[in-house]
Amino acid sequence: MIERSLHPTAAAALEVIYQHRLLATSQLHQILAPSHRLRWVQRLLAVLEGRGLADAVAAHPRRTGRAERLWYVTERGAEVVEAVPNRTETRRRLLTAQVAGGQLQAHTLAVNDVGIAFLRAARERGHDFGALSWRHEVAHQLNPGRRYPDLLVADAVLRYWTASLDGETALHYRFLELDRANLLMDDLVAKLARYARLYRLWGEQRRTAAGGSEAPVWPALYRAFPNVLVVLANPGRANLRRRMETVRALCHTEPELRRCPPLSISFALCEDLTAWGPFAAIFRRPGDDQLFDWLGQPAGEESR
Repeated sequence: MIERSLHPTAAAALEVIYQHRLLATSQLHQILAPSHRLRWVQRLLAVLEGRGLADAVAAHPRRTGRAERLWYVTERGAEVVEAVPNRTETRRRLLTAQVAGGQLQAHTLAVNDVGIAFLRAARERGHDFGALSWRHEVAHQLNPGRRYPDLLVADAVLRYWTASLDGETALHYRFLELDRANLLMDDLVAKLARYARLYRLWGEQRRTAAGGSEAPVWPALYRAFPNVLVVLANPGRANLRRRMETVRALCHTEPELRRCPPLSISFALCEDLTAWGPFAAIFRRPGDDQLFDWLGQPAGEESR
C-alpha cells in the first residue's frame, strides 16, 4: 500500500496540502520545516509529485505577488489521506489543475498566509496552534430544519490555544473573512451582518441542546462564539487601508451589528499581519480608532 511506504514526513506534508487546498512552496517551507533549507522541502514535494500524490501549477504573480509553484493533492493523494484509520475529519473538496490555476488561487493563498502568521506566533510563544489548526470554508446553516439551507460560509475557522505564564490555558476561536476588494463594500458589510444572526442562532441552539431537544450539530463545535477577523489582502490594490476605514464605518452604523454588541469584529491588513504577527496592535474595530492585537489587548500591552 502507498500509505505504508510513504515516509511520515511526506505523509504529514500530504495531509497539510490536503487540508489547506493550495499552498505555495514557500508556504509549505514555513509550515513544515522553517529551520531547514528550502531545498529540503522541494525534495519532499518532488517525492509526492513523483508518486502521483500531489501536483503543482504556476502562480500568477500579478494576482498573488508570487512567482513559484502552487501545490494541491491529486485524487490518488486524497485517497491516501482519507485511508488513515480512525480519521474523523470530513472529506475536503479537491482542486483540479484548472481550478488551482484560476481565480480562487490568490484568495486561497491569502487565507493560508493568515494561518501561517498565527502558526509563527504560536511557535514563538509556546502556544498550541499547528499546521492543521485552521480550516477553509466552514458552513453554518442559518435556517435549521428548512428544505433549502441558508448557509453562512466562513472563509476559515481558526482554533488557537494560549498558555499564560502561570500555566492556565484558553481556547480562542476566530472566523476569518478574507477580503481581496472583489466585493462591493456594502455586500461585505451585509455578510458581516449575517454573523449577528448566526450569533443569536448559536445561543438559541445551545439552549435547545441543553434542554435535551435536537439541535444542529455546528453550535456544539464552539465553546464560545468566535470573534470575526476581517483581513484585507490584495497586493495590487493601493487603497486597501481606505477601504478598511470605509467598511469599519459602515459596520458601525449597520442595524444588525448594532443590535448585537457581543459580536466582535476586527479589521487588519494582511501585509501588517504577515509582517508583525497577530500579537501586534494592528487590528481596529468598528467605531473605535484604538489599535488592538487579535485578543483585544491595546497597544503597549503585550498579550501572553
